[in-house]
Amino acid sequence: MYLITINHFQGSSTITISVTNVNDIQIKVQSLSVNVRSLKEKIAGEMGIPANRQKLTGKSGVLKDDMSLAHYNLGAGEKLTLTC
Repeated sequence: MYLITINHFQGSSTITISVTNVNDIQIKVQSLSVNVRSLKEKIAGEMGIPANRQKLTGKSGVLKDDMSLAHYNLGAGEKLTLTC
């Protein structure tokens, strides 16, 4: 299980993934209008975990691949959980 924190800056968002025994990984998305699948593909590129094996959950439950990050009202400092 991995913990993800979102930091929002004007025009873009940086998503930090905290991994046990590994340095934090930061993933930048152009905006929160990108879909969850795009975020998973970026995570796959950084961590080598195939996007189709990832499950992201937040306070609203499981995030669906075809929905945007904004759909879930993700904001700065919010935490997501990544399970594989």
